[in-house]
Amino acid sequence: MRPLMEFFGKLRRKGWRGALRAARQRFIYRHQELLTVERSLETPLSKRLKAYRWEHVRINDETLPKLEKHFAHYLPAARELLAKEGVRGDAFADENGDAIGMVWMTNRDYYEPLYHRWIRLPPGYMYQFAGEVAEPYRNTGVPLRYLRALCEEGHHELGCHVVRSLMDTRNLPAVTMHMRLGFREIGEATHVYTLFRFLHFTRICVYREPRFSSPRKQARNRISPQEPK
Repeated sequence: MRPLMEFFGKLRRKGWRGALRAARQRFIYRHQELLTVERSLETPLSKRLKAYRWEHVRINDETLPKLEKHFAHYLPAARELLAKEGVRGDAFADENGDAIGMVWMTNRDYYEPLYHRWIRLPPGYMYQFAGEVAEPYRNTGVPLRYLRALCEEGHHELGCHVVRSLMDTRNLPAVTMHMRLGFREIGEATHVYTLFRFLHFTRICVYREPRFSSPRKQARNRISPQEPK
């Protein structure tokens, strides 16, 4: 029932072509390209944060109920992540105690089930994944608070100085966020091919020239992908 409702929702927003394209990508064939990006945790944020009264919450069995309002669909996955050694989650809660955003991280090699590959981490590195912001709070500076939490707590508690993440090239809001937060490409791309939702093939390749331009050079323009050379 839920996939059918999502399809009709896309039909209203995108029309038949967009809805059929989304259905094809979800149920028949899908190709994702993800770039590995990283950022030094020792570099302070240059942009000042707004003074929101959001509580920083460590996700555990006791605080899981805080995810129910905006992230109820994520609760089963959150319980699985809490059971994994070396994985921690952080969230920000509003004045009512409801989580409005969350992010997960680990300082150990991690098998990424969404992309069917291992993330191998050098010493002193951490991997940031499964970041999500509740829709009413998007574009409010929540990602910047995530990064500050990583700098202040992840850097000290996990003993790391660099954070890595995977960035979907088709998710332009995520690309813009990573670029503005100072992440840089390391020249590694992950291609994930999915057929009928259960056949997966992953290919990792390297490249030299950056695929996305720096936000400093695009301060007045929208960030757009560059053609690989």
